[in-house]
Amino acid sequence: MIVFVAAAALLSLAALALLLPPLLRGPRVPGLTAQGSNLAVLRDQLRELDADLARGILGPDQHAAARAELERRVLEEAEGAPARTGQPRPGGRLLALALALALPAAAAALYAWLGNPAALDPVKRMGMTVEEADNRRKMIELANKLALRMQEKPDDSRGWVMLGRAWQSVGRFPDSVRAYERAVSLAPEDDEVLLEYAEAAALAQDGRLEGKPLLAVSQVLKRQPSNQKALAIAGSAALQNNDWKQAIALLERLRRLVPGDTDFSKAVEAGIAEARAELSKPAPGNSVAAGASMAGRVELSAALAGRAAPDDTVFIFARAAEGPRMPLAIARKRVRDLPAAFTLDDSMAMAPGMNLSAFPKVVVGARISKSGNAASQSGDLEGSSAPMAPGASGVVVVIDRVLP
Repeated sequence: MIVFVAAAALLSLAALALLLPPLLRGPRVPGLTAQGSNLAVLRDQLRELDADLARGILGPDQHAAARAELERRVLEEAEGAPARTGQPRPGGRLLALALALALPAAAAALYAWLGNPAALDPVKRMGMTVEEADNRRKMIELANKLALRMQEKPDDSRGWVMLGRAWQSVGRFPDSVRAYERAVSLAPEDDEVLLEYAEAAALAQDGRLEGKPLLAVSQVLKRQPSNQKALAIAGSAALQNNDWKQAIALLERLRRLVPGDTDFSKAVEAGIAEARAELSKPAPGNSVAAGASMAGRVELSAALAGRAAPDDTVFIFARAAEGPRMPLAIARKRVRDLPAAFTLDDSMAMAPGMNLSAFPKVVVGARISKSGNAASQSGDLEGSSAPMAPGASGVVVVIDRVLP
């Protein structure tokens, strides 16, 4: 921003340097002055009088009187005021001052109208309010001061925790992880510090949790098997690593600890459903278990193709046309796989008695989840088939609508 403003100011000064001097200096005509111009006119009139006398137009007395008058005027002009060549034009200084003030103002107004003033403001570029940016600046200043103090007190574990939190609050995740690592080395038995370290490490790794941070969570669970934060972190890591059995075990323990009908409990349920769906898939080469099945193809409409990324998750599911909304079977693919064939059968049942063959009519649906969660969310893309009897094949599901 500083470079842009400086360049704009220099250009404005250059424009003023071209426009103002002529206004301040006034017109110049080489060799011509106001006094010299008047004398030349009088001399011409003297020559005309002499010519009139020679042609007989004027008599000697008339010629003498007129010549005497002209000679008097010539003498008066010769003794008059000095020349004014190069003096400013009337009002020139005022016009120059007006231009000096108006040109920069006009340039700023035009940029505000036609340009992008927000691009000059780093606060707006980052999507922050002025208050948020000021708070962030203050937090960075405090974190820097605390970092200097920790050089004097390197054995203060709580100080390192505070520094880790400060860096994490302003998005400096690698610095946050380094601070937490020092805290963990000083307080390896502090479970809260271990979990904060694991969270900071996940943020620094785009949400993934592996290596030492995951080992720290495991240590917490050994001492506190019912620690909800530890169970949630470990369950998420198991889902990321496709360890479906471990994910179900951890999240089932967590579900028994959290209150029902909350966003957190719904997220836990979705994680369990996803893990069960993956675990129920038949292994390659194995025959499908006996019972009802649905087979077909899932496609993404061309109108929505630009709203899905290749790695977005696609959930293919069957549910009862009338009855509980719980999926009877689920398969999982990626957008890059579409159009994709699918098969849903009784071996993928989510709960005893909740299978395809238990209902007379079922609907096959497909949903692209931007978050990767099995539970539907606003903005997900979805499509569904008409109700049909279990055992149908050649089912075509087109993902053609956006969930509100």
